[in-house]
Amino acid sequence: MGEFFENILNLSYWEIMSDLHGGLAMISLVLFGAVIILLKSVDKFARATAWLKNSLLGLLASLATLDFMGLFIYRAYRDAGPTSPRSILKSSEDTAWLHSTVFEHKEFLALVPVVLILVATIIVFKQNKSFKNSTGLRKIVLFAVLTALFYVLVVAAEAVLVTKAAPLG
Repeated sequence: MGEFFENILNLSYWEIMSDLHGGLAMISLVLFGAVIILLKSVDKFARATAWLKNSLLGLLASLATLDFMGLFIYRAYRDAGPTSPRSILKSSEDTAWLHSTVFEHKEFLALVPVVLILVATIIVFKQNKSFKNSTGLRKIVLFAVLTALFYVLVVAAEAVLVTKAAPLG
């Protein structure tokens, strides 16, 4: 057990921040699951809508925090220093596309889930009374949530591609 804590304490700042970023991404995935289940349960039990609202707020907060953290964590991929991840990626034709295409795509695509979940949250909060009885509204919110989840999974896959070729730290 001592070795575990010793190794944890020896992690660099960037490793700790990227691990926290990844942990928050996992929490977001759990919240996506909770929101999807609660959307299907809105007409099944009384507290489902209240739980859905709280879960959507948590999901919105976690996605916004992920984007904010990502701006700082992946700063190294925009740094032009000689040993920076960006320089490592651009030094080879085999990996240059990871910086010029995948990283840039991932950086902007990550904003889409926040907007989609914000819209879903607004619909659920504003249509409080009619939401429970409207299958149309529930389908719209479910579509927004599933689309946001798809984008999160694409961004995560792109992040793995980039960080495997040139890890932080």
